Amino acid sequence: MKNKKIWIPIVIILLAGAAFYFRNSLATAVSGGAETRAQTQGTAEGAADSTVAIRPAADVAQVSAAGNIALAHKYSLGIETVEGIITEVDVQPGDKVSAGDLLLTLDKTKLEQAVRYAELALDVAKNQLDQLQEPPSPAEVASGQANLLAAKENLADLQQGPSAAELDAAEAALNAAEASYQDLLDGSSESEITEASAGLQKAFITLEQAQDAYNKIAYRGDIGSTQQAMDLQSATIDYDTAKAAFDIATEDASDADIKAALKTIKDAQVQLEGLNATRAELANAEAQVASAEATLATLLEGPTEAELGAAQLNIQQAQLELDNALDDLDQASLRAPADGTILTVDVEAGQQTTSGLTAITLADLTDLELPVYVAEVDISQVELGQPVTVAIDALPDKTFNGKVSRIVPISSSESGVVNYEVMIQLLDLTPQNKVLPGMTAVATMQGDSTENAWLVPSNAIVEFEGKSYVRVMQNGEARRVAVTSSSSQGEWTVVQSDELKAGDQVVGHVASFAGEDSGNNRPRGFLGPPR
Repeated sequence: MKNKKIWIPIVIILLAGAAFYFRNSLATAVSGGAETRAQTQGTAEGAADSTVAIRPAADVAQVSAAGNIALAHKYSLGIETVEGIITEVDVQPGDKVSAGDLLLTLDKTKLEQAVRYAELALDVAKNQLDQLQEPPSPAEVASGQANLLAAKENLADLQQGPSAAELDAAEAALNAAEASYQDLLDGSSESEITEASAGLQKAFITLEQAQDAYNKIAYRGDIGSTQQAMDLQSATIDYDTAKAAFDIATEDASDADIKAALKTIKDAQVQLEGLNATRAELANAEAQVASAEATLATLLEGPTEAELGAAQLNIQQAQLELDNALDDLDQASLRAPADGTILTVDVEAGQQTTSGLTAITLADLTDLELPVYVAEVDISQVELGQPVTVAIDALPDKTFNGKVSRIVPISSSESGVVNYEVMIQLLDLTPQNKVLPGMTAVATMQGDSTENAWLVPSNAIVEFEGKSYVRVMQNGEARRVAVTSSSSQGEWTVVQSDELKAGDQVVGHVASFAGEDSGNNRPRGFLGPPR
């Protein structure tokens, strides 16, 4: 009981103190609330609605993100279709070049020869077409007519055939040749040999008698003019003749005689066959006539459409081969495709190149872009062509202009955060800006720059009869103003209206400034370190 009596006064004192603190706090709160309402409500007669000042939409940055400056375009240059020895390299890293400047050269000896050969082939093709189109000369026509006449006469002779007398004579010659050949093979008959032997013996006897008579008067000085001398000479000749006839009758035919006889038979056969024309000879003669007629017709009528077309195709093919040869020759001189700065040179004079080898890289150091990643909650606020302000760490005293040039529609995720790549094109750069690839930069994508665009609290917009309105406080009264709603930014919405102006108060309320995070006042969408 003693303890209970002690605690009762203490509790009473604490309750009294709490009541005093609560009464003072309540008064302060009521006073502060009244003051706040007085500041936000304006002078409307007992109006209970709060108001908020509208702001230009372009004054608030929508999204900021960090990244590293990159080259917008880089040219990897090399020899594409030809191979050869590099004779000269005209640049080195850091050199500034203009479009068309020579960078390196290959040995052109074989390529120039190929061009010359192609030029000659084209000249030949054109000359052939010119010859086709050129009218024939009188001499060419006369020659064609003569050839046709000769072919027709030859055909007529073959068609007419030989006379009966010519055929009889040819057959007789063949028979005689064959008989002579058979006589050579058969040799002399017994009667012919006997006759030749008898003749030889008779001539021998006559020769002996003449010799005896001659010997009896051989002492005479005029022996040469005597009858006996003449008889001896005549008997000697007769004996030699009989001896030769006997030898011929008794010896076999020689190989030369047999070959000569066979040749005589062959010649007789050819002559006889020549008089009897075959069907093949007639067909050949007819073909010669047709060919001569066609040749003469071509001379007189000129080339056909098919012949002209073939000649023109030959010219086109030769022209294509020349164009290819010229292209290959042009490839031997590597030139800058655009203005820029040489980044790397990976070849040297004397080196053998291969097709597809990257020899030189080139880029325009004033054509730069900034790739950044924007969170999924902010990507809807980014649009192509949207103006961007770029701040570069290495150049803290300068800012640069840019615009959104590309939005990659495929997301990437890192540590559970979904981002989209956005490419910022840097504008109006010059070498004097000293902006280089790789520098760290922050891109701030500017707000809606539409004319007469304003940021108003989202809860200030009311719908009436299918249209959107905001209530603007003017002279203590709320006036309804028609607006066109656009994108939303949290508690704020971008609207467009010609009737709104800077400083207007609209009926509504917000918990934070547009475009800011109440936690740290950093712009929404910022993906880099706090700046």
